[in-house]
Amino acid sequence: MEKFLKTPDQISALMQHWFLSYHLKDRDSFSGSEAFTFFDLIPEGLQQALLQRANLDEHEKPVFLLNCGNAGFVLNTTHRFIRIGECDLDSIFYTEFTWHSGYKSIRIEGAPIGIKSDGYFAEFGLETQRREIVYWLIPSGRAGFAFWNVTKKCELIGRKYL
Repeated sequence: MEKFLKTPDQISALMQHWFLSYHLKDRDSFSGSEAFTFFDLIPEGLQQALLQRANLDEHEKPVFLLNCGNAGFVLNTTHRFIRIGECDLDSIFYTEFTWHSGYKSIRIEGAPIGIKSDGYFAEFGLETQRREIVYWLIPSGRAGFAFWNVTKKCELIGRKYL
């Protein structure tokens, strides 16, 4: 498949379009306090702390942040998913990403409710091109499903643009 060159700003704009289309809202509807939100809307101190840990490439731009509670954060950049835990950091480049395998279970472990309920966290799988599924703890409910639906298209970025 032929690849097309896109700048980080063009990729960021594409990702933001997917986000806004999923939510059926405009950018002004977001404050940065949402569990899954625009990176540039979160407090500057948190931005700086996450960027220091993430060690972005020269042409890589942060786009979204998913707050995963005690498990840390997932930063979506123009190149990859970066899970930033208290003491660890993992990343999956979009060129390695195949698809989300979804939540590991439809039930929240240790609770009598399912993954559609807000306020909980559940293991969520990201499949790589090596057919490996990497599980990260992400929010259940609206934030988790928004992450799932918006970022499933990141394989397109890796396949067509990077």
